[in-house]
Amino acid sequence: MNLATFFTISRVAIAPVFAFVFVAGYGSADSTWIWVCFTAAVLIELSDLMDGTLARARKEVTDFGKVVDPVADSVSRQTIFISFMLTGIIPLWMYLIFFYRDAFMQLLRIVCASNGIVLAARKSGKLKAVLQGAATFGVLIAIIVMHKSTTGVQANIWWGQHPGFWIMLIPAIYTLLSVIDYVVPNRKLIIKAVKRK
Repeated sequence: MNLATFFTISRVAIAPVFAFVFVAGYGSADSTWIWVCFTAAVLIELSDLMDGTLARARKEVTDFGKVVDPVADSVSRQTIFISFMLTGIIPLWMYLIFFYRDAFMQLLRIVCASNGIVLAARKSGKLKAVLQGAATFGVLIAIIVMHKSTTGVQANIWWGQHPGFWIMLIPAIYTLLSVIDYVVPNRKLIIKAVKRK
């Protein structure tokens, strides 16, 4: 295992720690849990930044890393979003947008790769990741601010929803639209891969 792969796998290891602490601590008067989760989220995002950078700088780009990196991204972010759903910050339908988009893209890559076709990467995919990461910190910061409020975390409602709902709504909409941006330009390759025997 090289250093880049270590950072990639670390995301998968840190994510369940975030989930356990977040779900168990949500609503607690003690704010320690949210700072633990904030730190875990920072480590996840740093590992995402570091693994690709290190792999290219140290010339340690591997086929294993290329496959595991997007999986680690998906697993870590989906774990965070599940935590938000379980605590009522986002509804099930919003979480399913994130989940099904990632599942669909993984399936699409597998189908194309099995037919010797490389699915072209899109800038929308990178922007989606940035928006999701920024929204994650937005939700955590909102919770930190609410903890300092006299009304508490669970009592703060904006227009009938937790503030985190409105923060996550932006990346949710973009995540849905990114599927269209990804599929349409590559439709010929996708059709070719699906029809190939």
